[in-house]
Amino acid sequence: MKKIAILSATLITVLMASCDSKIPMEEALWPESVYLVGAKDKIVDKQLNIGYENDTIYASIAISGSQPTSQDVTISILNVPSMIEQYNKKERGSDDIMYRALHEGIYNFPQENAIVKKGDTYGTYPILINPSTLHVDSLYMIALKIDKSSAFDLVKEDTVVLYRLNLMNNYSGQYYMDGIIKSVDNPNDSTVYKLPRTLQAVKDGNTVRMYHQKNEWSKGATDYRPKYCFTMTVNSDNSVTLKTWDQFELISGGGKYYPEMKVYDIWYTFKENGETKKVRGFVYKERENDDQVRLINDWMDENRKYDY
Repeated sequence: MKKIAILSATLITVLMASCDSKIPMEEALWPESVYLVGAKDKIVDKQLNIGYENDTIYASIAISGSQPTSQDVTISILNVPSMIEQYNKKERGSDDIMYRALHEGIYNFPQENAIVKKGDTYGTYPILINPSTLHVDSLYMIALKIDKSSAFDLVKEDTVVLYRLNLMNNYSGQYYMDGIIKSVDNPNDSTVYKLPRTLQAVKDGNTVRMYHQKNEWSKGATDYRPKYCFTMTVNSDNSVTLKTWDQFELISGGGKYYPEMKVYDIWYTFKENGETKKVRGFVYKERENDDQVRLINDWMDENRKYDY
């Protein structure tokens, strides 16, 4: 009887070991579902380089699950511009600039569907856009949602992604002005000009728009402070051409761009309330740490010209 009992216990142990031999991570722990990456946050920022004739942004599609996919999954995607209008009504105030959908002809979808390859969990869906047709003082979005999938269910919530399009080029971004404003008729009348400046990409890959002294304006569909804007274009020899933007009374101007330092050395004369004034100084790109700030300050001290 003892032998039989021992054999039975051994058999049960073997059977239990056999049942437990499956490694949990080798099996799906929850059902797969298909979703657009970023849908939970609603808005995803995408940069468009205005220096390119066409630039490409990518929507990301993912399949949730504990295991890589066992087959190719084809996902069709819908463009839903009505969701941009819905966002404006819900989130934007009456004095805010409203987001626009892109007009047809400005963009296209070069492939019919997104595909998540077997063994992967992510796929991409390209959108080709002509950024030169977009206006710097307008706001643009593309709204996408998944229509259907060749395998697995679609997520039930957070199904739409709004891609916010931001124009940029190699010269745009956060900068700082470090200079002096002087009256032409009374050089002793001077103002220290040190302010952060956002250089906005406009027209092409070499041109940015800068505000003179005043801060950038973010409210109102047309009020971008037109009396205070000018553009700076970096030429092939790194000389800088300044031109008025709309109503700023720019008389003359010029300068040089130092690509290794990401610094504009500029001057310009302008009229303000009937008085002619001149600006001379540096516009330098934001630095990442204190050591870099010290380096640019030393460089400006060495290269500063005092012939205002």
